[in-house]
Amino acid sequence: MELWDLFDSERKPLGRTHVRGEAFGEGEYYVCVEVWIRNSKGEFLITKRHPAKKAGNQWEFVGGGTLAGETTLQSAVREIAEETGIVAKEHEFTLFTTYQRKNYFQDIYLLRRDVDIEDIVLQPDEAVDARWATEEDILALIANQEFVYSLGQRFEMYRDTVRQLPEQSSFHDVSDLRTDEIFLRLVRTCEAKPEKQWVPAYHFEICLLDGTKIGICDLRIGHNDKLYVGGNIGYGIDEPYRGHHYAAKACELLFAQARKHDLGYVIITCVPTNDASARTCELAGGTYLETVDIPEDNEMYAEGKRQVKVYRFEL
Repeated sequence: MELWDLFDSERKPLGRTHVRGEAFGEGEYYVCVEVWIRNSKGEFLITKRHPAKKAGNQWEFVGGGTLAGETTLQSAVREIAEETGIVAKEHEFTLFTTYQRKNYFQDIYLLRRDVDIEDIVLQPDEAVDARWATEEDILALIANQEFVYSLGQRFEMYRDTVRQLPEQSSFHDVSDLRTDEIFLRLVRTCEAKPEKQWVPAYHFEICLLDGTKIGICDLRIGHNDKLYVGGNIGYGIDEPYRGHHYAAKACELLFAQARKHDLGYVIITCVPTNDASARTCELAGGTYLETVDIPEDNEMYAEGKRQVKVYRFEL
């Protein structure tokens, strides 16, 4: 029996699970994952569905439902290992879009990987063949109705997006981001969008060692005028777990990750009325620089924020 976590239409957890194959109730959604594996030639790894499955003998990308308790990143790692034998670490995946339809959210990841077809190990009850295919090959399969219809639609929608992603991942291993109290669980990575002054970013859950989620944090890799206002690091601790300096401890782990990118320093900002965040910055060793006005074209201005206090942390 396969269990999936249930979410509402805004992807907020409903606190209950769903048995795969059963009907969904009104307003219930599950989460699934799809992985586009792309080699250095620009080809995509596709597999042919087992003839006994729905849409049997048609080609597709690797993917499946995200099990209860999993993140989609964890299920991406699991699915490609189960269906192709490829072993990858979470930081190697780039989330490039989320597709929402009917009763599901689907996170779609890119994995850059060169591997010989002879080394692919197919899951016997899932697929019967595998091949590397160019964009033109896949479009031809779609035209001939030999590619799973819904996946073909997504390929036509997002292939330009994937083509614009960098050839190499911008991210480093995160498996060492833990202390004797907490660890950071990677939720997703996002590549840069220069047109918006967005730099590559990690997004994490802050967890106790038993896996309990107690908050979130993120790390943005780079420096520009927008980050001077928005900061390299953001964080939030869930109310039941406040008062233990978990945010400052998470920042120390993020500093370690930033050093892998040779950042030299990071900026953290907070609104002047957020005394708790200011104390976190001071506790984590930040130097207060100034209080600055938020430009009107900044997303924070649209949220009603007008000023931030700027702290600098030497690495």
